[in-house]
Amino acid sequence: MTFIPKERLKNVRIQRGYKQSEFAERVAMDQSQYSRRETGKVAITDDEWERFAAALGVEKEEIVETEPRVINIVNNSNNKGNSINAFEITIKAPSNFFQDLNNKLDFLIQKIESK
Repeated sequence: MTFIPKERLKNVRIQRGYKQSEFAERVAMDQSQYSRRETGKVAITDDEWERFAAALGVEKEEIVETEPRVINIVNNSNNKGNSINAFEITIKAPSNFFQDLNNKLDFLIQKIESK
């Protein structure tokens, strides 16, 4: 799975004058591991967000970028365990997607009920 690049984190790191390798050392992480997090190849844990924010001297909320929710539907085997008609569906949606959808449906229901 691929995550979104962490532009806010990267921008603050650069504003504070840290090269990626310098900042990785500051947060006690291998540069390649940090790079994978900043570029979105690996998810950042809550503890890591806290460490990064503290190292940058900012509130966590200034750098956090949440991942879209992901729903994976996979069927890659028959009842004998052999791969047959394999498929995978991945749906990515922003974290507020379902709340927005619910609000729109509520609005439509109110309109219909008022008529």
